[in-house]
Amino acid sequence: MRSVLPNGGKLLVSASGGSLPRWRRDGKEIFYLNATGELMAAAVKSNESSLEIGIAKPLFQMHLESFLPSYDVAPDGQRILIVTSLAQKQPSPITVVVNWTAGLDRQ
Repeated sequence: MRSVLPNGGKLLVSASGGSLPRWRRDGKEIFYLNATGELMAAAVKSNESSLEIGIAKPLFQMHLESFLPSYDVAPDGQRILIVTSLAQKQPSPITVVVNWTAGLDRQ
């Protein structure tokens, strides 16, 4: 990781922490997961001598199954690809009773 600031300094993006950061390809936005699993986005303004991070806004709740990088942001920041797996549930068995009226006659 390297600093994007000319002086090598650091900027605070989140006071409450975050993980799995992703930059929008044009550098105008940064995305990350907060402590509760919400995907956050903060606008970034830059010029030749400074970088300013806006207030992060929640986009939606993520349900990630690991800490591996499992999402990415489209170059324009308008779409997000999320890798997830669906739980494979066993289908409920179906019981078909044939000639059930005959069973009623025996009672």
